[in-house]
Amino acid sequence: MTTSSLGLGLKALAATLVAVGLLCVLLGYLGVRRNDDIVLQLPYLASGGVGGLALIALGAVVLIVSDARAEPGGFAAVSESLRSEGIGHGERGPSWTSATLELEVPAGNPPFRDRRGRARH
Repeated sequence: MTTSSLGLGLKALAATLVAVGLLCVLLGYLGVRRNDDIVLQLPYLASGGVGGLALIALGAVVLIVSDARAEPGGFAAVSESLRSEGIGHGERGPSWTSATLELEVPAGNPPFRDRRGRARH
């Protein structure tokens, strides 16, 4: 198999995984929608929702791997340019910058407001 056909195969696999994941999420939603009891909704949530999201995430990972294989020097070039700018982990170790956050806190305790907007102390 050539690299271009392998990349095309990985992209087709990624698209299939995402499509099946979306179908699982849709079927899980349709199953949950017709049940009012939370106990009866849990199997749909576990299989359709979580399983579908896992398939979508797996499809995204396969797509990223496909793109990484298509451009093997691409990530190395970006990593090298970041190192030359002093960003990231280089020979000097991680580059950390410090920041100061200034907050203005009002004096005293502000009143708590209930749903109707009335002040409660």
